[in-house]
Amino acid sequence: MLYQLIAIPVISALIGYITNILAIKLLFWPQKPVNLFFFTLHGLLPKRQEQIAISIGELVEEQLLSLDEIIDHINTPPIQAKIMNNLNTVLGEKIEAVIPRIVPGKVVQLIRNTMEKSLRQEAPGIINQTIESGREHLKQDIQVKKIVEDKIRAFDLDQLEEMIRGVSSTELRFIELLGGILGFIIGIIQVGILILFPIH
Repeated sequence: MLYQLIAIPVISALIGYITNILAIKLLFWPQKPVNLFFFTLHGLLPKRQEQIAISIGELVEEQLLSLDEIIDHINTPPIQAKIMNNLNTVLGEKIEAVIPRIVPGKVVQLIRNTMEKSLRQEAPGIINQTIESGREHLKQDIQVKKIVEDKIRAFDLDQLEEMIRGVSSTELRFIELLGGILGFIIGIIQVGILILFPIH
């Protein structure tokens, strides 16, 4: 009788632990549908990969990173200043390369200074106008949602499993152990019931 009372919580703990291991495994496997007489067994992530790709694509584009937000982050004074500085450097080098060496250095410098002054006056408006005019074209040609969807659809399921397990290995391990702990507690309760209400 004593061995039976000890065995009940131990067996319950094993059942709970193994059940949770299988439940986690079934998130990823089998990757292809397996027919088991009355039902088809298919891992949750492989089965829902298409729906997951669509949902995450919509989430990223609508809530996390829309193309408008990307353009707004590009079309800022600091970025415009960097573009303008790069343009000034490139154009200055081109001017020095084109103008004959016979031209005095002061004249070349005067041309560069005049060009830089004009560039600093006109460039911000030109850059802003160019970005804004291209906004609608970019939104038509570049769809963040579609890019994310295609990436997830093309994602190798083994890599996806490895990535998820790598990120949440501690939590998954805790779920496995929790199954054993809950199984053990249920076994203890069963033992208590058997002691209180013995079967004759």
